[in-house]
Amino acid sequence: MDPRRPKYCIIGAGAGGLTSARHAADTGAEVMVFEQTNQIGGTWVYTDQTGRDANGVPIHTSMYRGLRSNIPKQTMGFPDSDIQSEFSYVRQEEVLKWLLDYADEHKIWESIRLEHQVVRVCPQSGGDRQWEVIVKDLRDEKFETIEFDFVMVCNGHYSHPKIPEYPGKADFGGVQMHSHDYRCAESFKGEDILLVGAGYSASDIAIATSKVANSVTVSHYKTQNASFTPSVQVKPAIARLTPTGIVFEDNSELKCSVIIYCTGYQYSFPFLSLDCGIYVEENHVQPLYKHLINIKYPSMALLGIPFYVCPTQMMDLQARFCVQFFTGRKTFPSGEEMLNDTAADVEERRRRGLQKKSMHKLEGDLQIRYYEDLAQTAGIEPLKPIVMKLFEECMRRRAEDLLHYRDDIFEVINDEHFRTVSC
Repeated sequence: MDPRRPKYCIIGAGAGGLTSARHAADTGAEVMVFEQTNQIGGTWVYTDQTGRDANGVPIHTSMYRGLRSNIPKQTMGFPDSDIQSEFSYVRQEEVLKWLLDYADEHKIWESIRLEHQVVRVCPQSGGDRQWEVIVKDLRDEKFETIEFDFVMVCNGHYSHPKIPEYPGKADFGGVQMHSHDYRCAESFKGEDILLVGAGYSASDIAIATSKVANSVTVSHYKTQNASFTPSVQVKPAIARLTPTGIVFEDNSELKCSVIIYCTGYQYSFPFLSLDCGIYVEENHVQPLYKHLINIKYPSMALLGIPFYVCPTQMMDLQARFCVQFFTGRKTFPSGEEMLNDTAADVEERRRRGLQKKSMHKLEGDLQIRYYEDLAQTAGIEPLKPIVMKLFEECMRRRAEDLLHYRDDIFEVINDEHFRTVSC
């Protein structure tokens, strides 16, 4: 290898890691992708396993059997790589095949090291390059230290469950689990289930388990926003647990045998040394420029942080943004200017009433504005308008018909327009 070639460390071989590897390699850089599991695909890999894998590493994927995407394929994929399916809402295995084909097409496999876990990333003042990365080969338990110019963190953010605490939680005599470990409805035949939360996973699990369980109840602090099938009961937030069930904040009670916490995930970067300057406070990752660039060390990027987004399209845009600056085609503002830009973004969110845990949420107009800002700042091709138009139609239809919105089939006419051909 030419020692003068820029060298990229990419952590994770899911969608974010693959698009980052592709765009970095296209610049002529040397790329190394480290994936701690035995296959690529990240969260789109399905396994019946929960807990830990054969190497003792926590199971990464939260994928459950029979999952279909909750946004149309036309809002997924990458700008120059479409997911192939006869339907608009695609199956898990179709997305995984798309990622495998993408790795083939762009010859990414030669850069990927499977079953290699990044255990430490540290900035270094000496040496030829800016970063020291310690990697463990999980198969033979050997460690290797490698130097890099750039680090792109693509470790995914749906693998470290966030589980709330309630009075009496330790006294409950039934099963308590997070949706991260949910795999199929058949496991809950005849049970009385309480789902905590009313997001995408809670909706899917409620609909699936209501067909086999004795009863399904959803607990959510915004009961007026929780809409399910008639067979699913909706209750307010939990006040406390009892040995046999729940007492809710309205003082009503429920007996149940299983509690599934559909309460989201935490950002986690255990491999980043304190010297990297990144910290997480109430699920707000700081300090990041454009929710992406480590302000203390702008040669590090953390992809996929924003949520309520079109994830794969966004991560491709983020990867192209990074490459523009890492190659020197564009120059980052000063540290002070980046901090000021971030502070202005945070202040707008606070004015909108968003809590600290929602600082990375791109609801409403924030999503399209974020995409446009990335493209304009880096001087790169923006996302096609059709992406957001279909995303908004999807959200409208989901709110209107939770049970059947995935039956919609969309046909893209051009970059601006689509039509619904079946519903």
